[in-house]
Amino acid sequence: LRYSVAEEMERDSFVADIAKELGVAPSQLAARKARVVSEGNEQFFRLNPSTGVLTAKESLDREQICPQSDTCT
Repeated sequence: LRYSVAEEMERDSFVADIAKELGVAPSQLAARKARVVSEGNEQFFRLNPSTGVLTAKESLDREQICPQSDTCT
């Protein structure tokens, strides 16, 4: 799955319902130990294993996350 998010969206903002998009119950995500994997040390997103909802862990600033690029992936 791949998502686009708005720059400077507020902390804890909804990004996606992963369980719903995968067509599985949230309990299946927890049983399979679903998690968010990021490059580098910072985690910008949080997956709630009880609900399957993906949220922004903090406000996202593209210039801070990837300053040398016009797009940030």
